[in-house]
Amino acid sequence: MPYMMMVAGEGMPSKGNPFVKGNLYVAFHIDFPKTLSKDIADKLRDLLPDANMEEEYDENEVEEHFLVEADLRHFGKGGAQVSGGEYDSDDEDGRQGVQCQQS
Repeated sequence: MPYMMMVAGEGMPSKGNPFVKGNLYVAFHIDFPKTLSKDIADKLRDLLPDANMEEEYDENEVEEHFLVEADLRHFGKGGAQVSGGEYDSDDEDGRQGVQCQQS
């Protein structure tokens, strides 16, 4: 069974409004070995960064996003909601709003 995580607001854009995005779901399928030989453990230690060392990076070139545990009841339900017309009309509740006079 995969472990599901979510990044809010970083999924596919909504139809009709590309500025509103859904959620991005990430499924992790991890098979951990029962044991590691000393040779493999040493190689992993060389390849992976030191857990106590903070990696330096240019903050202007990196976007940080955080994964949260996903609620799978919402998966595939759309995520981003388009409110339906907030950019289409100046009318509020069907009433005629203030009109600009043109000359």
